[in-house]
Amino acid sequence: MNKLESYLDRSWGEFRSKKIIVACSGGVDSTVLLYALKKINFNVEAIHVNYQLRGDDSDKDAQFIERFCLEIDVPFEKRTIDLAERLNDGGNLQELARNYRYKWFRELINPDVLIALAHHQGDQIETFFMNLARKSGVMGLSCMLQEKYGIIRPLLSFTKSEIYTFAKNEGIDWREDISNDSNKYRRNFLRNEILPFLSGEIDGIKESTLLLIKQFQKKQKELEVKIIPLIIKINKNQQLKTTVFSLLDELEKNEFCRQLGQPSTKVVELEHLLSLDKGKQVILAQTEKTLFDHVEIFNDAFYFIEKSQSTSSQSLIIEDVEEIPSSFNKSEIYLDKSKIIGELMICKPVIGDRIKSIGMKGSQLVSDVVKDAKLSPDSKKEALVVKDDVNIHWMPNLKIGRLAVANEKTIDVIRIRLK
Repeated sequence: MNKLESYLDRSWGEFRSKKIIVACSGGVDSTVLLYALKKINFNVEAIHVNYQLRGDDSDKDAQFIERFCLEIDVPFEKRTIDLAERLNDGGNLQELARNYRYKWFRELINPDVLIALAHHQGDQIETFFMNLARKSGVMGLSCMLQEKYGIIRPLLSFTKSEIYTFAKNEGIDWREDISNDSNKYRRNFLRNEILPFLSGEIDGIKESTLLLIKQFQKKQKELEVKIIPLIIKINKNQQLKTTVFSLLDELEKNEFCRQLGQPSTKVVELEHLLSLDKGKQVILAQTEKTLFDHVEIFNDAFYFIEKSQSTSSQSLIIEDVEEIPSSFNKSEIYLDKSKIIGELMICKPVIGDRIKSIGMKGSQLVSDVVKDAKLSPDSKKEALVVKDDVNIHWMPNLKIGRLAVANEKTIDVIRIRLK
């Protein structure tokens, strides 16, 4: 048993009772990880996402992995997505790809199933410098962990050179992604130009970087241990004494916001809230982790208001109809059922909400729509939006969104009114 296999057997053997799904790109790193785990009798499967970004090469990557899995008797599953088409709606290519595969990972992970990623020592060092350039906090500079939230990275302590050596000694083939040679991507430029230059000019920079990462990981763990009890208390009682928040240092406040599912910019808003009159609030960013809609201050405590407490008391009447009327008004809306993503709901808007209105290009802030309508103060407070899981389709009596509005060609028409 060679060095890499011995390490996997010794350090990861406790996971033999679980299924380990290796995310494979077809490159040397993931191919080696899959092969090595299979060779030393782990229960492994492989998955692959074909983003269709490199034409025939993308298809050949998927075909290579499928053949390789057949050769070593490993179950294989792939998904294909036209990422280029999704880019037409805007966004960052690498971020979209990452979001898609991590969504798949979350679907697969459970107490008996882990996802294995083939990041190695070089990836860890690159991540440190990438996050340093982004002015990341402790969380960003602690980089990738070997194990967290059902994702494991068994090769983090190995260099790229060691992985290549293993592949050649074992006679393993792999696919080279020629886009890795292109410096138009920031990470590639860092890998191909900056880090080789720094290594030539500064002895031991890679070793020093890895040591720094370990220290940041230690500090991040300390922050998590201190903040977790506060979040548990908030989730249970929906409040936190302002004195407790005030005594946290800057790093702890940033970690507090992170665990609430909020950007670090909310630290300043929460601090500012301490000096404001009663009745003021901080609207929270709505993410997957966010349990609350906003924060209010009362009797020297922050009160965290749940989303359900911020929704409208009104409800929707949704009916299937045979056809659309010859004219529309803003007191009801007719939508194409096939274009609704998830479920429709009525709620109060939050800061940053936007609507793509009929007759307009681009989108408008909901707050601007309310402002332009010149509503009374009371009416402004009662402004509502009707939305699905992704888009706002209607501001009752104010605006109709264009993304799912029905027309004469629509097969499944639904009418939505307020109850």
